[in-house]
Amino acid sequence: MVVTDRTDGIEILSFRTDRINALNVDVIRPVILKLFETPYTKVVIDMEGVSYLDSTAFAMFLYLLRVARSNYCTYRLCSLTPGARELFEMLQLHHSLDIYPDRETCLESYRQSSPY
Repeated sequence: MVVTDRTDGIEILSFRTDRINALNVDVIRPVILKLFETPYTKVVIDMEGVSYLDSTAFAMFLYLLRVARSNYCTYRLCSLTPGARELFEMLQLHHSLDIYPDRETCLESYRQSSPY
């Protein structure tokens, strides 16, 4: 369900599902939380192909933000489908989360930013 990769010291996650919801969030969340156990970890969550998110998915992303910050980690989202992006904007989450149009732009943002 979750595919992990590593490029230039940046963890990249993508999904083998088109939905993040109450039925699978308990499988996805621990994989991401495991990455945040190491301080200063940089994570890209590639949302390509994920077209459906329910309230548990949005709750997960907010929870991940809190955990990441408490462990000096960061994560950024990329490749949101138009429908998913609209939901993030409607819920005003695009102000709290770093969202990029594609994976390469997201990776480049880490390369150009500070070490943290």
